[in-house]
Amino acid sequence: MFGLEILDLLIGLLTVYLVFGLACTAIVEAIAAWCDVRSANLEAAMNEFLAGDLKQAQTFVQAFYDHPLVQALSKGKEGRPSYIPAETVGRVIEAIVTANGAMGSLAEAVKALPGTVENNRIKGLLDALVSQVEGDAVAFRKTVETHFNAVMDRASGWFKRRQQTVGLIVSAVLVLGANVDTVELVTALAVSADARARMVTIASQLQSPDNDNGDQLKIDLHATHGLAAVAEANKESKAARDVVEAANAIARSAGLPIGWKGWWTGERTVGEILAKLTGLLISIFAVSLGAPFWFDLLQRFMHVRTTGSREVTDESKRK
Repeated sequence: MFGLEILDLLIGLLTVYLVFGLACTAIVEAIAAWCDVRSANLEAAMNEFLAGDLKQAQTFVQAFYDHPLVQALSKGKEGRPSYIPAETVGRVIEAIVTANGAMGSLAEAVKALPGTVENNRIKGLLDALVSQVEGDAVAFRKTVETHFNAVMDRASGWFKRRQQTVGLIVSAVLVLGANVDTVELVTALAVSADARARMVTIASQLQSPDNDNGDQLKIDLHATHGLAAVAEANKESKAARDVVEAANAIARSAGLPIGWKGWWTGERTVGEILAKLTGLLISIFAVSLGAPFWFDLLQRFMHVRTTGSREVTDESKRK
């Protein structure tokens, strides 16, 4: 195969990874919405950050979530927000501490918390922060915000690892269900110029998500990236189903071997079975990387192809 043909083959393969990566990303986001993963992750982080007692029968974290500024970000009295600005955290903690200290200084308010700095974790933390800023209220809020951001960096790590695990499981279900075999895809793209041309066309359409050409196979990449902002989980699920259907339609429209029809007929050699397992495992890993990774990589390959085609055209004109 010539250089441009190999490049088109790679673009076709990346496009398949992208469309199924879109489906994987959509399903993972739908699961996160249904399970309320973000708010649960934030609550776990806040339980660690604000562990300790405010009063004899009230934890500090419960007082935090009961504060009007936090309630305004929650769904109902018992709801938990999925995001809290750092500035809000600083203001709320300062308000809770000063109110508990009967309008005294920050240092006095912290001393009024029950227990000691050794057995009441939040008292020890706040005592250290107040000492660090020498009682300055503005500096105290900023320090709390900085500490909160550090805690959220850790919580983001928890969330990403959990999402990666879910993404790998979802990818396996998608790939096995649709028989997205990398080895078969490469073979099909290598022997079919029409398949390569169709996939390059689809890749161009995916690079321009605002192109309103009526193509039923076009996926709104930006909408899929924005699934996490949709309030209702059933909208997330519908979007996921739509993207899965579109991903299958895109691959089949190019004549690529998607689906298990015909594979089980006849006997298979050990080599064929091993090749199938290898192709499926490669696809599972690739699809689990998600849409953003493949979209960025596909953009680079399309740029190389466009630049290469222009150079060939210019060379032909000079001759």
